[in-house]
Amino acid sequence: MQQVLDVIKQILVVLFWICEVYVVYYVFLYIVGFIFHKQKYPMVEDKQKFCIFVPCHNEGPVVAATVENYTHIEYAEDLFDIYFIADNCSDDTANILREAIKNSGKRNFHVLVRKEKDINKRGKPHALRWAIDALESQHLFYSYYDMMIIFDADNFVDATILKHINSQYASIKDKKKPVMIQCYLDSKNHNSLVARGYFQSYRVTNAFWQISKQKLHLNPAIGGTGFAVTTKFLKEIGGYSCTSLTEDLEIQTIATVKNRRIEYNGNARVYDEKPTKIKQSFVQRTRWAQGHWWLFFRYTPLLFIQLFNPFTIKNFFKKLDMIMYLAARLFSIVSSVTILLNIFYLISCLVIGRDSAYVPLWAQYMNIGILVLTIAVIPLSSLYDGSKEEKKHILRDLIPNIIGIYLVGLIDLLIGYPGLFKCGNQKVWKKTTHCVTSLDKSIGNATNHEVKEAHI
Repeated sequence: MQQVLDVIKQILVVLFWICEVYVVYYVFLYIVGFIFHKQKYPMVEDKQKFCIFVPCHNEGPVVAATVENYTHIEYAEDLFDIYFIADNCSDDTANILREAIKNSGKRNFHVLVRKEKDINKRGKPHALRWAIDALESQHLFYSYYDMMIIFDADNFVDATILKHINSQYASIKDKKKPVMIQCYLDSKNHNSLVARGYFQSYRVTNAFWQISKQKLHLNPAIGGTGFAVTTKFLKEIGGYSCTSLTEDLEIQTIATVKNRRIEYNGNARVYDEKPTKIKQSFVQRTRWAQGHWWLFFRYTPLLFIQLFNPFTIKNFFKKLDMIMYLAARLFSIVSSVTILLNIFYLISCLVIGRDSAYVPLWAQYMNIGILVLTIAVIPLSSLYDGSKEEKKHILRDLIPNIIGIYLVGLIDLLIGYPGLFKCGNQKVWKKTTHCVTSLDKSIGNATNHEVKEAHI
């Protein structure tokens, strides 16, 4: 028994320090985001021309509300078009869209209907490629628009979202302009512990991680919706060529491999409906894990090879950060194994009366401090980025928020395993059903959210 415990002890020491590298790195990002949170740039006149795609697959219950929300977008109407892609719908999505657009009177809102018999060519990436090709066949994409934006069918947006993307892009005077800008991903709902966990984890990510990566000249994460990508970059990489179930992470990885720059905008928000049930969340996050693992195996070796090609400090750390991000699912498995081994080791040592310590005392105290900090950033994120209503009830909501975020974190630990076994399948995806048609008042107002902005 002693020999077995000695082997487990050595394994735990290695696993512990692997986990510490990740934990300390993300705590460092917390601190940077806490210190350098505000994001300012001058607001300029409307200039960039936007093509907005909204893929819709059987989204009849929510699309009319989505159309209505987008009518509030404040930007010159001749400088943006919104294309709702009714993608292989078996419900009345296309007709509902047509009626809603007709009632809105918006001439720059359009419906594209796609029918695809091959089940392996269905889903968001295929729909986007099809729509781009359809427009480009009439020379109405690469040379016609400056940027493409993707919203999901259930998304609400801040009225000033295009103005902020346009102004931020114009404010960057470097020769190396960003090829993508990711907006703040917020929630439409937090009406269950699961939804609250999503809501709060996005609060923390946006309030501390995304903004800190921006300040450190790393590439912020692309979140699947609410991001703008230049048509010039799309043309360079052969169009929207992503093929994985996490096409957002894939295009982020491609940009990083090519030493391109990604920016984050914390002043413009996109509001997404979050799952409310554990099973629904498990299915969604397993799909994310499938894509994540596939990209880890495909791109991590290439990123390692290109760490020094060409070598600049910025490119080196961008790629190193990307490697760590792609390895997140591996980290989740290492974490879960560490937890289980630790429990077994501690109980076994207790039974035979052996000293259970396997790391220095200072490391144990450091982890207690990290745990306290991790809990502290939950109310801090709402204090930084929450609506007035949300800020009023920070203490009331603290316990539900903590439970929710740890519940979603537990799901995230578990989905690493099925995601790994299913990662060979990047064709068939399971749709997340949407039904929320209004924004929770305690979260914010999607047409007039409080933002930190600097005017000329």
